[in-house]
Amino acid sequence: MDSVFLYSNVSFGIIRSTFDLLYQNSLVILAAVITGMLMFVLYRSYISPDFYTKELTEIGFDHVPPGPDRPLRIARTMTSRRLGSKIPPPYPNGWFAVAESCDVKVGGVLAVDALGQNLCVYRGADGVVRCVDAYCPHLGANLAAGGNVCGNCIECPFHKWRFGADGALVSVPGVESVPKGVSIKSWETVEADGAVWIWYDAENRPPLWSLQDACTMQMRCRGRNIFTVNCHIQEIPENGADVAHLNAVHSESLLSKLGEKYPLLLNFIGSHYWTAEWSRGDHHTSTIKLTHDYKLMKMNLFHVDVDVTQIGPGHVRLKLQTSFGPVLISQSVTPIGPLQQKVVHRVFSPNYNAPLGYILNRAESYQFERDVAIWNNKRYVGAPAYVKTDKTIRAFRSWFSQFYSENSISFKDANNSMLEW
Repeated sequence: MDSVFLYSNVSFGIIRSTFDLLYQNSLVILAAVITGMLMFVLYRSYISPDFYTKELTEIGFDHVPPGPDRPLRIARTMTSRRLGSKIPPPYPNGWFAVAESCDVKVGGVLAVDALGQNLCVYRGADGVVRCVDAYCPHLGANLAAGGNVCGNCIECPFHKWRFGADGALVSVPGVESVPKGVSIKSWETVEADGAVWIWYDAENRPPLWSLQDACTMQMRCRGRNIFTVNCHIQEIPENGADVAHLNAVHSESLLSKLGEKYPLLLNFIGSHYWTAEWSRGDHHTSTIKLTHDYKLMKMNLFHVDVDVTQIGPGHVRLKLQTSFGPVLISQSVTPIGPLQQKVVHRVFSPNYNAPLGYILNRAESYQFERDVAIWNNKRYVGAPAYVKTDKTIRAFRSWFSQFYSENSISFKDANNSMLEW
């Protein structure tokens, strides 16, 4: 009994001493924590950009109960989902991002599956990125799986056939005169906003508009977020025209999810407030004038003006103006299957407000997850029950239809011939 009493006293003494030590050095500890957090943000802002990735099954499946067979039940949920009616062609015409520029080194080769195609992306000795069809016309070897870059040519791993920058066959080992007319398709390729883009067109037309880099010498990448989303490509940019969804989905504070359950708490943690106006631009562009305010009670803590430009079906630029300086977010949406999209947001800012770029990259990621949770479970509605506030959705769909053409592969045909992505 005495030993138990002694043990209790010793334990109580240690706990009390620990609390006394923490109390006496509370300011030092607080300063150390703040300094550590600041150093982490600075490190992420200037040295190691923040890359945030979410795979398809990670978002929107909270309704699937936990258990050892949960991945199987998620797969069953996705398979049993009704796809919808009057689904547009899955691969519209336009520029699409197929790789990050930093991932394609000189002499490097990258395999890409997108737009119903198997592609080989490589960077030649001249520093130029090129994209060709993946399969050699000789015996079908995949150039992106073991192929080598020789100068500005791509060499087949099977019989060492080499194809030039334009896709034409230039040399065959042991053959003095190469066969005429043998080539692989070479895709129109540009680099912009930190990504490699190819021109896809069902009519095989040359690019209908050019794509220029929006990043100036003063802008640097502060991070990017990558999502795989289960929906039709049109539904993602359509969100911009769906003004009503902004305050319905994105008003709740990122600081807490309790605000939706207990609205009274919104007075203490704040809420996001949005206004938006969508309009047609010139030919292949549309624009959105967006404002964001984060309000705590009646105090406006953070105001942002955003000029959004949709460039074709798969590219959006958001230019943010804040009291701390500008930030550019470049979004790409690339179909990797008839109802599967790879969405990447690349965040750029000047050096003086790099921490803001890091913070907005994370904040934008968390906001976008709310949309992904809906997309991953909804079906496409070709003829919605519109209300008055949906007039911009109707206008957006009319504008977006220009990117489908006579030979655009139908959803049914694309789905039937779909590879196992």
